[in-house]
Amino acid sequence: MNGTLMKRLLVSTALALVVGALLITAYHRQYFAAAQAQSTDFLFAARAGEQSQTTVIVGIDQRSYRELLPTYGPLVNWPRTLYAQALEALRAAGARVVVLDIFFDAAKPDDPYLIAAMQQMGNVIAPLEAQGPKTLHPRPGVAQEFEVFVSPAAAIRSAAVAEGTVNVTTDRDTVIRSLPLLLEAKGQVHPALALATVARYVRRPAVLDADATDETAYGAGRTIPLIDNGRMLINFLGPPSSPERGGAFAILPFVDLLNGSFSPDVVRDKIVLLGLTIRGVDEFATPTTAETRMWGVEVQANIVETILGQRYLVPSSAPATSLLVCAAALIGTWLAALLRPIRAAMGLLGLLLLYLLAGGILFDQGTLLNLIYPPAALALGFAVSQIYRLLFEQAQQRTMRDVMARYLSPSVSQWVLNRPERLTLGGETRTMTAFFCDLRGFTTLSQAMEPQALVALLNDYMSAMTEIVFRHDGVLDKYIGDEIMAFWNAPMDQPDHAARACATALDMVQRLHELRAQWKERGNPQLDLGIGINTGPMVVGNMGSRDRLAYTVLGDAVNIASRLQGVNKDYGTRVLVSEATMKAAGGSFTYRYLDRVQVKGRTEPLAVYEVVSYRNQLDPETTAMLELYAKGIELYHAGQWTDASDLFLRLLASHPGDGPSALYLRRSREFAVTPPPPDWNGVTILKTK
Repeated sequence: MNGTLMKRLLVSTALALVVGALLITAYHRQYFAAAQAQSTDFLFAARAGEQSQTTVIVGIDQRSYRELLPTYGPLVNWPRTLYAQALEALRAAGARVVVLDIFFDAAKPDDPYLIAAMQQMGNVIAPLEAQGPKTLHPRPGVAQEFEVFVSPAAAIRSAAVAEGTVNVTTDRDTVIRSLPLLLEAKGQVHPALALATVARYVRRPAVLDADATDETAYGAGRTIPLIDNGRMLINFLGPPSSPERGGAFAILPFVDLLNGSFSPDVVRDKIVLLGLTIRGVDEFATPTTAETRMWGVEVQANIVETILGQRYLVPSSAPATSLLVCAAALIGTWLAALLRPIRAAMGLLGLLLLYLLAGGILFDQGTLLNLIYPPAALALGFAVSQIYRLLFEQAQQRTMRDVMARYLSPSVSQWVLNRPERLTLGGETRTMTAFFCDLRGFTTLSQAMEPQALVALLNDYMSAMTEIVFRHDGVLDKYIGDEIMAFWNAPMDQPDHAARACATALDMVQRLHELRAQWKERGNPQLDLGIGINTGPMVVGNMGSRDRLAYTVLGDAVNIASRLQGVNKDYGTRVLVSEATMKAAGGSFTYRYLDRVQVKGRTEPLAVYEVVSYRNQLDPETTAMLELYAKGIELYHAGQWTDASDLFLRLLASHPGDGPSALYLRRSREFAVTPPPPDWNGVTILKTK
């Protein structure tokens, strides 16, 4: 592990500790508690709904109300005999426990019928409602103290075998997620209606088995976990039920119970809750509701199922959550420290999804992971570490890159910055393209111009040409006086390296025309350039001493490129390439065959071509000239010197500045007077570099 990475990890670890400490403090002070409550709602929607096997709802629904209205009038006027009749039907069908989620708070003349039915049923539980809230958490396990418990009429209350509170807890967003299991008023503590129901269903002698603590209630033979001194989280079975759509609970219309048009199997040995199921009446938002809210009687049914099935939901402990926050902050900062931004972001997203998946799995097992603080620690740790890299490390790298860019090309600079250990001695053999560009006439000019003006002109030229090399992702090897040396296909792979070099050459020629116009305005002399390009195997790497290195190329193919740059002077051209480069560069350019030459230092002749233009920029006039030139070359190599001379003379008449035509005109005239020897093979032997 290099020093930069080690420093980055140490800084990231320190940042993780800061992030973790801040978020743990916020967690213990219960900041964003509402967001945490809301964050777990999607877990209910994500899982498949379950079907209750124990609890059934008898609903006073819209149909029941509509059918009974003509005979009995509004709901408040319905006689108690109707409810007595319903209880008798349930008793006959074998219902085990009946829970009244309706308040019969005023005595009526027909109450004896209801009371008698309740007594015959023997297992009817009546509701209580705590009103007038006072002190929160007056004693361990008791959620709140109230002024009074409101109960049904005394005679009806006495006919019930048990009673329980129907109060639930509505969070700030008006969603019911929990209920107070124990409430107090005037020194009396009463259990929730659902707890009393379960105790009766499992035939416990008493509802409460022992005194509750701040974290646990003991009732109905169960140990029930509490949150916030007395509240129990409700584990809803699914979205709201209805007689038409079905759902977690079977809902039996009240009127069907009265008419006897139901199957006794629906209620036999079940807990039956009797309550309102009319839309717009006694409805609540729950974690499982969307467009349709849940009736209060079904909320109570879900509470019964939570306690009866011991399907408790328990938030992860404070120590476990704090540990998760620290671990998430550390992982987030290390992701940003060790990986590139895109990979790190993908890793961050993957970890967040994995955490949510773990939250879903644990939710099914009754544990609620904190879905706010650990993910926030992961994201915030990632963000601060990434910001550190951008503000500090990237600033350092930019400074270093700016310095290196004065000596190395951007590609090599980045290559070195990514892996500084590459700056060691050694090389490799690769097929590459070497490039040499020489400024013609500069030596003569340097003797005539003032040094400052000469340096300014040379800097303008070198800056413009170097920018073109970098634009085509070339590596600037070195400046040799007024000569530029560059190469392609190292250190990174560039399959189109020959084409990049040819494009660089043409762009340099175009840029030179622009510079010459500027120089003319300033009174500077007109300079020209010559470029040689060759493709072949070369040795590339860091060469030099252990104290001073140069990333450069060596080999015969490099020397050929240098020789071709000088050959431009003999042919009056600007851009010459070898046959190997022409074949590697492909069809994006227009080439002109020049000659087969034997450069100094080599015995094998080379076919040399001029790069004329981009193929898509070739104009008709140049096309006609190249076709005529090719015919002249054909005549020249066929030994038809006079005809070749006439043709090249015609070419020069229309293109007087064409160097290759002038050269072949001179040669054709010479061979017409003094023909070459019989073994002449058309190869030109060059005497100079």
